[in-house]
Amino acid sequence: MNFLRHPLLLSVLAAVVLYLAFAYGLQPPLPKSLLIQYMIFSVIGIIMVGTFNDETAKQMAAPIRALLGQPNLAALRAVVGVLLVVGVGWFSYDQVKPNLDAPVELRTVHPAPPGSIRVYGKSFNLLKLTNPLREKAAKGSDEYREMVGEGGELYYKNCIYCHGDLLDGRGHFADGFNPRPANFQDVGTIAQLQESYLFWRITTGGPGLPRNAAPWASAMPVWHEMLSEDEVWKIILFLYDYTGHVPRSWELETKEEGDASAKADDTAPADGKLSKEQVTAVYQKRCAHCHGDEGDGMGPAAEFMYPLPRDFTLASFKYKTTHADDEFPTDADLYNTIAEGLPGTSMPAWKDILTKAEIDALIHQIKVFGEWEEEEIEHQPIAEGTRVASTPESVARGRELFVKACVQCHGDKGRGNVTSGKVLKDDWEQRIWPRNLTRPRTWRATFDTQDVFQRISTGIRSTPMPEHTTVMKENDRWDIANYVMTLRDTAVPVDPAKTVLRGVRVAGDLPTSSDDPAWDMAAPTAFSMVPNIIKEPRLYWSLNDTVVARVLFNDTDVAIRLDVDDRTYSVPGDKLEKQYRLKDVPPTADAVAVQFPVVIPETSEKPWFRHGDKKHPVNMWYWRAPSAEPKVPAIAAILDATGPGAKPAPRTDSGLSGSGAWKDGQWSVVFRRKFATEDEADLQFEAGRYIPIAFGNWDGLAGEKGGRHAFSTWYWLLLEPEARPAVLYGVPTGMALLAALLFVLAVRRQRRSFEMNAEN
Repeated sequence: MNFLRHPLLLSVLAAVVLYLAFAYGLQPPLPKSLLIQYMIFSVIGIIMVGTFNDETAKQMAAPIRALLGQPNLAALRAVVGVLLVVGVGWFSYDQVKPNLDAPVELRTVHPAPPGSIRVYGKSFNLLKLTNPLREKAAKGSDEYREMVGEGGELYYKNCIYCHGDLLDGRGHFADGFNPRPANFQDVGTIAQLQESYLFWRITTGGPGLPRNAAPWASAMPVWHEMLSEDEVWKIILFLYDYTGHVPRSWELETKEEGDASAKADDTAPADGKLSKEQVTAVYQKRCAHCHGDEGDGMGPAAEFMYPLPRDFTLASFKYKTTHADDEFPTDADLYNTIAEGLPGTSMPAWKDILTKAEIDALIHQIKVFGEWEEEEIEHQPIAEGTRVASTPESVARGRELFVKACVQCHGDKGRGNVTSGKVLKDDWEQRIWPRNLTRPRTWRATFDTQDVFQRISTGIRSTPMPEHTTVMKENDRWDIANYVMTLRDTAVPVDPAKTVLRGVRVAGDLPTSSDDPAWDMAAPTAFSMVPNIIKEPRLYWSLNDTVVARVLFNDTDVAIRLDVDDRTYSVPGDKLEKQYRLKDVPPTADAVAVQFPVVIPETSEKPWFRHGDKKHPVNMWYWRAPSAEPKVPAIAAILDATGPGAKPAPRTDSGLSGSGAWKDGQWSVVFRRKFATEDEADLQFEAGRYIPIAFGNWDGLAGEKGGRHAFSTWYWLLLEPEARPAVLYGVPTGMALLAALLFVLAVRRQRRSFEMNAEN
């Protein structure tokens, strides 16, 4: 077994392990160029370690020399030679072919702060600045706890959407931002920073970052425009109190260490029963900001959320695995909801924060709020019968049943566009929208076919989603479930790793409408959008959270198609628009936009994605749906923008054409413009260059207009360069021939060496 400890074998294994770790173990995935750099340094290091003395160097070289020179290894030598030549050729081809990886963007995680900042009409010396609230009240005092509580309310009203309930950077909209929001639970963030640093970052936001912190893509709002100085300090106080971290301060760290032994733990043990005081402490810390002190769903953050937090006092729960006639879910149902969270809502997965004992205690507290009489509860399981396998026949039957029973609410394509003409509301008269079944990332407590069967069978309590056990046989419900699962694959999913939109070059004319078959040549890419929670007037939720983009171009023009799932046809005055119009919300028209920088950046410094800035203006290709009352045609125009504080200026003659069509709960809009123009204010496209691109959407039914709309951060557009066969195939061929020549020379040299040794 000595061969298992041979330096060459160990070196190869080490290189393979490192490659697998770099290629598949890191998230987000490394760009190819960076992966190659890592592997070059790794291989050099492995060789240096493996040849650190003459003995190990000879051991490593011996198998290689034998392979190249021993006469009895001719067959193996030929195989290795072929593999080497093919490998070099393939690697060379992989390097010269068009690359769709996003450009490498390095950024400073904690850039050095300036010496001072000016906000609230005065200057702050960051080198000497401390939190004045810590001097105002001692930690643990009633006044201190009150300030922490106020900071918590401010956090849950303003910061939860990005940084999350758990303060872990996984808020409801976190996936739509790059870079992602900071994880305050991580010991590498606020635990390593002074409070003055947080004050700087919060008050000045993304636009306050220094030049060395490029790319300028931070979504952090400029909070001094929306929060008072005192409110910012209270939020900072809450962040440290909630996470248990201590600001970087010799005085505070020493004081915390001295108080640690006397500190009482208000959280639960890993196992065992909690006291009433401990249950209250856990609920107040983790749940009350959304669900309210009394469990009535009226926490300080509730008014900004969709859907609203659950009112525990009504004892009505949406997701359960019990019969439709059962009023209550099982403890396991409640446990799963708390532990796993509800995707598409502000309810996070608490399994990494709360212990089992804490979750069990919260379940009991929920029952107390709802005044459950547990001794009277007898759960009935859902009768499933014999599960029907998902076959083409079952899916076809499910489609027929879906059309009969589900289309009126979920739409023909399953996008949640109501076709019945009814305005759907929950039991509290709140407007509610059917699930978009083509977007599985928004499905709640539903992950597989059995879950879908249960939702169909028992319904979703307190919503218009009815139970079907009394009107539909078990086999029929299984068929529908099988069909619904196929809808998950009908839409382009959002892949966080795919940040490059590829423009495909075509030889003929470009399409002018979305139904042109030419679009089949384009590669669709889906991107997340988030509502404008960054700057007033703020928007706290939007149903339209995804855009699918396609790009085609030729020598003279560029065409971009955007598909946005939109449950309603918002053309003011149209019959469909009137049917679903929201009460007390003035109707506006649906709209979409694409944003580009005027100048393609040479470095990673880009315009701010919220309409650019004065030094880095942007073009916005804007299309707005028509209006029937008053009669206004659709608009396609280029808007010039220089920052979120200035209203984008439309051009009277922009050379942009646009057309849009709404069908089955989806807008498809096509923009078209010349590849190159004579206007210096226009972006001039270049094939083979990475061009920043962002997207926007306005949902007319929700009254979105102006700054109140959904948008994306910067992504990349790459128009594929013109094919160069001489380079694409010539370079790999040349490198392969060179590798073959070097291999033959190495073999000849080693064979001579072996022959000379044999003669001696």
